[in-house]
Amino acid sequence: MKRYGRMAFISAYGLLALGLIGCGSAEDAPEPLPLGDAPPGTSRAALTVYEQAALDTAQDSASCTPLGNFYWELGNGAGPLHGLTRGSGVSATTVMPIASASKWLYAGAYVQAKGYANLTPDEKKRLNFTSGYIDEHSNLCGDAGTTVSDCYGPAYKNVSYRPLQNGRFFYNGGHMQKLALDDIGARSGTGLVSVMDWLNNRLGTTLPESDSDVATAGGFTGSAAHYRVFLMKLLNNQYELSSRLTVDSVPAWEGGPNVSSTPWTGGPAYYGLGHWIEGETVNGVWTVTGHSSPGAFGFYPWVNAARTQYMLLARHRQFGGGEGEKSRVCAQAIRKAYESGVPQP
Repeated sequence: MKRYGRMAFISAYGLLALGLIGCGSAEDAPEPLPLGDAPPGTSRAALTVYEQAALDTAQDSASCTPLGNFYWELGNGAGPLHGLTRGSGVSATTVMPIASASKWLYAGAYVQAKGYANLTPDEKKRLNFTSGYIDEHSNLCGDAGTTVSDCYGPAYKNVSYRPLQNGRFFYNGGHMQKLALDDIGARSGTGLVSVMDWLNNRLGTTLPESDSDVATAGGFTGSAAHYRVFLMKLLNNQYELSSRLTVDSVPAWEGGPNVSSTPWTGGPAYYGLGHWIEGETVNGVWTVTGHSSPGAFGFYPWVNAARTQYMLLARHRQFGGGEGEKSRVCAQAIRKAYESGVPQP
């Protein structure tokens, strides 16, 4: 369809009474415009019905209006297809804490480093959060010079083994922190031997370093532009994890079998290696619809079940509850609007 043939970035609050938008269409450009380079003054009429529906949903949908400023993007293995900004101050290149969206990156790098065939049962349990290793508090170990081993200890996350939780799903960063301790314990947040240096070398990404990177399950920072590289490579089968997004998955919804603790409130879902497996029930049958890793501050990365599309919603709201779930609902509403041409309520 025509809307997949180009890339456009649009500001939802840039729409003026004169019919102007702050970042307009790239319809006539011979190549997709870099982020933020679309010329001002493009008319509202230049938007396709699909783009307008996405824009209206981002601005007016009940699921999106409480979220504040954010950037949303849909793409495929070749790159972004469409992006829009709601409000101001957030674009594809805005770096922010991504919280639990870190988990998918770390799992991808770990599986890439080890090779899926070489993973032990214990390693898989630490990646799908059934290992019994739980951290006692959420300190992100952000002090300069802190190593992964320091972060594991009692001064920071204080990870402990709880035998009664072994084999049960307990959503918690301690599983991955224990894994990182055993594998990259001497690495620090920044410097020549950093966690991010290790991760970027395995994923082919360029995520920035921060002192909190030693908290591998929730301490990374990045932008939508940084994260999209990872998602595109997932789609293009460039990772060990690419074809294994449903393997070793366990029930992860509240009240599910062997579920001890979960933040998931969006109906039945499973947890794979470092990421959520989303789905929907149709005629009594639950079907996978996508894979995601929502962050507590609102950063939401997603790929569809067929691995033909990725989506991102980037925002940072440090105070509040369930921000990742709020971003998920809004992002999916915008996607449905863009694909159908019908604004979502």
